[in-house]
Amino acid sequence: MSRLAKIVTAVAASAAVVLTGTVAHAVITGRVGSLTDQQRYVHQTDAWSTGAAAFVNVPGATTTVVVPGGTSRMLDARFSAESFCAGGGWCSVRIIVIRSNGTFFELDPVVGTDFAFDSGSTSDNWESHAIERTSPFLPAGTYRVQVQAGVVAGATSVRLDDWTLAVERVRP
Repeated sequence: MSRLAKIVTAVAASAAVVLTGTVAHAVITGRVGSLTDQQRYVHQTDAWSTGAAAFVNVPGATTTVVVPGGTSRMLDARFSAESFCAGGGWCSVRIIVIRSNGTFFELDPVVGTDFAFDSGSTSDNWESHAIERTSPFLPAGTYRVQVQAGVVAGATSVRLDDWTLAVERVRP
């Protein structure tokens, strides 16, 4: 084998080790459902904005889902909106589920403010953005699905308009 071929082989092997190491750290999860047995849709055409650095409820972006007794269901929630994020940083959106006892959890993937729904920029314009999240299979009970938004890392405000929240109840 020529010297050049040996160098190319060594570089390729090193790259494969680096790439394999990078992929090994990725966490991939998934769920499988068989049938959507209920869909809930909520729409709003009035603009809303906040400059809150913590997540706050998007007014009206909520719906209630009941998982029937003796069953379990996964929730698949989607939120899309016309968005404008002002300032630097980014604006984040998350979807949470509130149990009947008042405790809540973020739908998967759980990333908090690490999810940039929109970026803040002085040259930013109105754009359409979307997020989709899922729950684990939930036992029988009543659950409220709520969209929340906030500003991150120097963004000064987020404005959401003409949005839709769609929630599907999925059988195992």
